[in-house]
Amino acid sequence: MRFWLSLAISSAWSRRYALALVTLSVAVSVLILLSVQQLREDARRSFSNALSGVDLIVGPRGSATELMLYSVFQIGRPSRNMGYAGFEAIQQMPQVRWAVPIQLGDTYQGHPVMGTTPVLFQHFQTQSQPLQFSQGRAFGDAQTHASAVFEVVLGAEVAQRFGHAVGDALVVTHGAGGGPDATDHDEQPLTVVGILKPTGAPIDRTVLINLEGFESMHQGWGLGISPKALKAANAGTPEAQAHHAHDHDQDEQHDARALQPVSLSAVWVGLHNRAEVFSVRRQIESFKLDPLMAVMPGVALDELWQVVKVVENSLVLVGALVAISAMMSVAAVLLVAMAGRRKELAILRAMGAAPLALLGYVLAESLVVCMLGILSGYAASQALMWGAQDALRIHYGVMVHPGWPSLASGLGLLALCGVAVLASLLPAWRAYRLSLMDGLHPPAV
Repeated sequence: MRFWLSLAISSAWSRRYALALVTLSVAVSVLILLSVQQLREDARRSFSNALSGVDLIVGPRGSATELMLYSVFQIGRPSRNMGYAGFEAIQQMPQVRWAVPIQLGDTYQGHPVMGTTPVLFQHFQTQSQPLQFSQGRAFGDAQTHASAVFEVVLGAEVAQRFGHAVGDALVVTHGAGGGPDATDHDEQPLTVVGILKPTGAPIDRTVLINLEGFESMHQGWGLGISPKALKAANAGTPEAQAHHAHDHDQDEQHDARALQPVSLSAVWVGLHNRAEVFSVRRQIESFKLDPLMAVMPGVALDELWQVVKVVENSLVLVGALVAISAMMSVAAVLLVAMAGRRKELAILRAMGAAPLALLGYVLAESLVVCMLGILSGYAASQALMWGAQDALRIHYGVMVHPGWPSLASGLGLLALCGVAVLASLLPAWRAYRLSLMDGLHPPAV
């Protein structure tokens, strides 16, 4: 055994450059194969976890896919809204721990504007991670601080694209923007009080304002403040804010309470006990005051993924082509390398090497080379995923999970090893079948 091991090491060292190329070829093939497979699986997992911690999404009765598209991804617009009374009824249900109203319809430079409440910043999660601020804070509660009506929080992508910082003023546009009927709400500029850290979720492309602020822009409501005082308040000077709070506190709080919207686009609901999600869903959908629909985000997102499954199928096809190409390249390289060992194998036969020993000697060397390539490719893929996980999450919304290969990836690696064995078995069998004279003196071409 030691003799064959020493002989294999000496033989491999004499062909170290060729074997290094074979190992590198296997490693690159494994790197591509594992990377494509893991990105495919993590892309689907990230899509399903785009909205975490929300047990139900409630909206007007209709298409669940449409509700998910405009309430979670801000794609499209609702055909109709739900009544605000439905939101109040949901809040009063004993099983409901929190409820976040969502109002859509306006834009800022092409980015959707979402009217909501400060509760969103406490409970919204994406990829099981809560929202965090890179600058500033969440907007205040307009029911207790009327100046919070003018506050706005920007997603990371919006702030980066337009170079906004805390304290900047901006004006949102009524509707989708850019159309003939689009008008700016320039009578009510908003002040940036916070900028979110990148999450890779649709909220990065969203402008968040108070629900009362959203309603006030559409009611032409100005809190009874003069333009000069409003400008000073938006500038954030302590003197103007103190004067504003002293002179208008009671009137503004009364007016802020009067800014309750009539309708909402959707409501995100969190329960005390997720096991009650089906009973709560039935209760909400049986409301008499408003025909509502309650959707479980995980189930709806999985169904929505079927609509865009062509992307996953494309990645599966790419992975299969990569695996086939890798197997063929490894087989070709090993066959070429083994063809150059014809004399070596003939000499071993002349020295009395048994057929099985010769076959085991060749196969063991090929398996070792293949395993080294697989381990190197696996280590490289994990290092690549680990180093690029922040960039993939922020820029592409894909949360990667480095770890052991999946079942499909493992089967691909086993197939790669099988090809290596077959590629080594053929020349080894030929070496056994050929005569010593043919091996030591091959015919001239």
